[in-house]
Amino acid sequence: MATPAEVLANTSRGQQGQPPVVLGGVHDVKVEKLVYGGDGLARVGAQTVFVPLAAVGDELRVRITSVERSYARAVIEEILVPSPARRVPRCAHFGVCGGCQLQHLDYAAQLTAKASFVRESLRRLGGIIWDGDIPVRAADEFSYRSRAEIKIARERDNHPRAGYFRTGSHDVCEVSDCLVLLPAANRELQRLHHEPSLLPNDATRVYLTAGDDEVIVTPATGEDSRAAEIDALGTAHQRIAGVTYGFGVKSFFQSNRLLVEELVRTATGGARGQLAVDLYAGVGLFSLQLAKTFDQVYAVEGNKAAAQHGAENARANNVANVRYEPISVEAWLKYKSGEIPRPDFVLLDPPRAGAGSPVIERLAALAPPLITYVSCDPATLARDLRLLTEYGYGIETITALDMFPQTFHVETVVTLKIAEGE
Repeated sequence: MATPAEVLANTSRGQQGQPPVVLGGVHDVKVEKLVYGGDGLARVGAQTVFVPLAAVGDELRVRITSVERSYARAVIEEILVPSPARRVPRCAHFGVCGGCQLQHLDYAAQLTAKASFVRESLRRLGGIIWDGDIPVRAADEFSYRSRAEIKIARERDNHPRAGYFRTGSHDVCEVSDCLVLLPAANRELQRLHHEPSLLPNDATRVYLTAGDDEVIVTPATGEDSRAAEIDALGTAHQRIAGVTYGFGVKSFFQSNRLLVEELVRTATGGARGQLAVDLYAGVGLFSLQLAKTFDQVYAVEGNKAAAQHGAENARANNVANVRYEPISVEAWLKYKSGEIPRPDFVLLDPPRAGAGSPVIERLAALAPPLITYVSCDPATLARDLRLLTEYGYGIETITALDMFPQTFHVETVVTLKIAEGE
């Protein structure tokens, strides 16, 4: 254990520009904040140290597990003074299973952290100083998730272990009761443990997909090349804000059943007019809602299976004013967007990698007066918002939604308006 004199010596060396920490070293630290990814940020002298499973205000004894050029990582050896935000995690697997990172924090602290993730990413990665509020919409913190990918591993006796990857590895942590799953999906997970013969010998994962009246259980090898085949094995249905949506096992669809309607309300925001464009439309979550307040909606989706689900959803709900474009967003903006009038409103909900410079450039050329950007990654959001502001768009509102309680993930909805005269 490091003595106070050794800690002071390390601090002095850090201030002189020398490495203040070494692999295996033990230090007493205080956690200043949480960073995106869920780790606590502390310091030893001038050296930044990231600590998993920490809480703001924790006083900890930590052991250094890796040292990089500008930061170090550590694990908790002892909690000297716990943060007031700490609580006992409900799940016995927490800390080993990689599915959750924040169960040790009370829920109010989780929500505060997620607003700070967004604000800090905008500042640090986008150069955007947002002094306004970032409200965080939330629902129940457990029993919310309608979709899960359960990993399968086989013991030497061929007995299957079903659960999630352990933190930082591809080893399977066996989980028979997952508190974040909707009850109906959790019952199917429990059933896999009680009846292991249900699992084919070659299954490496099982997709659980919960609709309002069914749970589709799909064992699979999980290779991406089989995505369309897996998707065709079943369609789940959920009714959201008056619209019934069908979606496949591998088609993207928001998985927080309790908060998805609030996401729709926040993203569509009462927008109305003649023409709306929904980029990365998926199975039509936003497109079919926009059809209520716009004369025409173009839904652009490059994944053919998702686009097929979306077109079928429009037909099933008797929505005649949504036109699906089964083409990548990049290609549509480059080759087809010139065929339509200037849209009154564009909504984009890109994957985790964000939209990127070519899409933002062509979107700006389309010049919609209003844009809503729905993001699942604050880092790529910050990059794309910086580009949009350079093209003359101003940020009107930023709202966070806790679509994945107990994890570090956060959904963000940003509304933008083109500057006068642009």
